[in-house]
Amino acid sequence: MHPRVREQRALYDWLIEHLPVPSRPRQIEFARLSLTYTVLSKRVLLRLVNEGHVRGWDDPRMPTISGLRRRGFPPEGIRDFAAMVGVARTDSVIEYGQLEYAVRRC
Repeated sequence: MHPRVREQRALYDWLIEHLPVPSRPRQIEFARLSLTYTVLSKRVLLRLVNEGHVRGWDDPRMPTISGLRRRGFPPEGIRDFAAMVGVARTDSVIEYGQLEYAVRRC
């Protein structure tokens, strides 16, 4: 976990403990998942959309769920990929081929 996230987590826990709220929400941090050869930065993707380099968030060239669906990736393949990769607390980079493998298995 990034050091800044740990600092923010401590502040969040302190606030929850000292605020007079009826419930105690649970917060869980997850790590960033990156795909090789794929731009996943929201700022860069937004710039691509705003500058007209792609037709929108559902353009088949975009690494979004709707973009993957327009490219022909079945929902089962995307779910299988997510299950195969799993959830982590440390940042990781996954080969794009693993996504393609999960889609081909469906």
